[in-house]
Amino acid sequence: ADVHAYEYEDGPSPDTDNVAFDLTRNHSSPWNSFILSFLLREFQARCVQEAWPIKKNDDYIEEALHERYKRLRTLWKNARPKLTAKGLMETPAEQEARLVEENLLQGKESRQATRRRNVGIKYSRRKAILDHIVATKSEVPDDDLRSWQWLQRLINSLGEHGMSSEESSVENGIENVLRVKRMEWRRNIDKELDIIDLQRILDKDIF
Repeated sequence: ADVHAYEYEDGPSPDTDNVAFDLTRNHSSPWNSFILSFLLREFQARCVQEAWPIKKNDDYIEEALHERYKRLRTLWKNARPKLTAKGLMETPAEQEARLVEENLLQGKESRQATRRRNVGIKYSRRKAILDHIVATKSEVPDDDLRSWQWLQRLINSLGEHGMSSEESSVENGIENVLRVKRMEWRRNIDKELDIIDLQRILDKDIF
């Protein structure tokens, strides 16, 4: 009623002391635009008052607010009852079960994405260490140059997907535990990988 009155009947604007979006509409509706503009002004005022070291322009903040609103609206839509395969509206129990399942799936996808990033970082870091060591030792041939060249070929052959990753899980609903996930098709080369990783600690000024 308040939204309709504001948009079509010259009613009062949204209450800035008790902000409430009209989640049935997108961010460009008159009601939501008013609220987002208010939040933008409040954000920039806070930035000035508290002398934040980094200041963003209005366009940047406006785009960020729009993205946040889109995410909020998506969550709101997903939380509403949906039609089941039988064409009936979900019961509260069915709705809760669906939301729990969706949350678990999102958590799994997030963990998989994190593992992929970690694996990529491990590979890039180990490759950079070996490239540096082999290049340095090649300038003045060292007795162990061939060993480092072998490790370099090993890492290049294994590639990014040959690196182990940390697999996270939740125990007791509280603690995140990281476990090394080994590649079943790869022989145990943990000692060799530890040698490479140790160089990053020994030569931390370089790596």
